[in-house]
Formats: sequence, structure tokens, C-alpha cells
Amino acid sequence: MLKIIATLSFLLLLSSCALGGAKATNSMTLVALESTHLLSSLHEISGLASTNKRYWGVNDSGGETALYGFDKQNVNKMVVVTINNALNIDWEDLAQDEQFVYIADSGDNFALRGTINIYKIEKQQLNAITGNGQVTSKRLTISYSDKHNVLPQRNHNFDSEALSVVNDELWLFSKNRGDGNTKLYIIDKEAATQTVAPIASFAVNGLITGADYDPKTGQLLLLGYSRKAVFGQSFIWRVDVIDQQLNWDSAKRYRIKPFAQWESIKWVGEDRFIIGAEDSPLSKQKIAQFQLP
Repeated sequence: MLKIIATLSFLLLLSSCALGGAKATNSMTLVALESTHLLSSLHEISGLASTNKRYWGVNDSGGETALYGFDKQNVNKMVVVTINNALNIDWEDLAQDEQFVYIADSGDNFALRGTINIYKIEKQQLNAITGNGQVTSKRLTISYSDKHNVLPQRNHNFDSEALSVVNDELWLFSKNRGDGNTKLYIIDKEAATQTVAPIASFAVNGLITGADYDPKTGQLLLLGYSRKAVFGQSFIWRVDVIDQQLNWDSAKRYRIKPFAQWESIKWVGEDRFIIGAEDSPLSKQKIAQFQLP
């Protein structure tokens, strides 16, 4: 009986968190200040990180086990760095702190995976790269405690495509095709094997594909698109993080134009961010810069 009560209490907590964000929506549209097409080697760009003079991206879903570093001033100047002890099942996002870049091998379109992986690469290795090369990684293997007896299906709540470092934690956000919300999982940066439970659920009204946190402003960006369209109805949420918690009462939602299959997001300055789009019928692969009001 106590187990049933505890389970019901947890579900009510998630429900209350999800309902709390609905009033935060606004209708402002952000239009790209500039956009730049990327080389075809990043045709499925699904993650953005930054070191020194380069941005870094990865391709998702069975692509090469490689990071693609392109010059911030000239995207056609690119290096390819292979992670020689990793496997690309479905790489979906990049995150970073002062020491590491983290690759989220967390995609699961049909709820087939028993575990997901996060690969840690030392920034020092990447900063030493002058041309194409190889690096090694450390792997974190993660299981979801709330995934029980989920049959393979398309409309489920256990695909996760957005990862960000928030101070000393890794925050992983789910892409819920089942209910259009997102669950937040907290991941330990050091534990090689761990089981995580969702600590909250938020009513994002769409499918989340990217996340990035700015420690200077204490604000998190979530990138996603509406479930009402295959692609194109893209949006971001801008949310304050207070005392290591997402303050959904502060959340503001913005539409993104032009239409594209936007998959990744990265702060690049105060109130400025870039997003990356995969090659799709809507556009070629590219990055675009935006200014928040």
C-alpha cells in the first residue's frame, strides 16, 4: 500500500510540474540574424559545443564516431576527430564544462534501448588538434528507473535528445512523443554506471531536441518543435535556473524562423545563441544566430 501511495505521489508531482508551465507561453517570433551553410559532412548535425576557435558538431543515428570541428570564422575549415573507443548508436547532443565535452548517445526513436551512453572527451585533447586526428573517451552508462515493460513503439516518452551541463550536474531532457512534455533526469558526471529517475516533468508543448545552460546568466535554453507538424514549427524555451532547479514560472516561449529541422543549440553571448539544422526538405545543413529580446 505504501508503495502505491509513493508511486501516486510521484506521478502527481510530475503532473503538477508539467501543468505549471502552460501559462508561460508567449507568441513572439525570433528571426535569424544570419545563417551559414555547413559542409555536407555535417548533414545530420545534432549537437553543438565550443572550444577556442572552433565549434564542434556530431552526426546522429549510426553516423561516424567523430566530432567535426569547424572554424568560427570560416565553417569550411573543418577537422574530423574520431573517438576511437566509442559507438554511435544515436548521438543526439553535445554538452560541455571547463574540462570535458560530453556526447549524448541517448536517442531511442522506438523505445528499443535498455541503456543509453554518455561519452566524455577531455577538452585538452580537442584543443591540441591541428588537423584530423583521434581521441579517447570515458563512458557513462545510464538506465531509466521509470522504464518498465515498454513495448517498441513510436509514441513513447523515453527518447532523450537534449543534454546540458548545469554547474556540477548533467541535465538530460526527454523527447516525449507520447504526451508532448519533457522529463528532466539528473546524471552524475563521474559514475560509470547509474540508474536515474525523472525529477520533474514540464509542459513544453512539443518535442525537445536540444538544450544549453549559461552559467553567467543562470538561464537554460530548450529547443524543440511542435508535434502538429513533421518539421518546421520550431520554438525555444528560455528558463531561469535558481538553486539548481528549473524555475518554470519564469519560462518564456519563442517561435523560430526560418523553418528548418533545428536540432542543436548553443549560447554564444549575452542574449545570443546559435542553432544547427540538419539537411532536410526544409533546408540544407546550416547554423543560424539569433538575438533574444
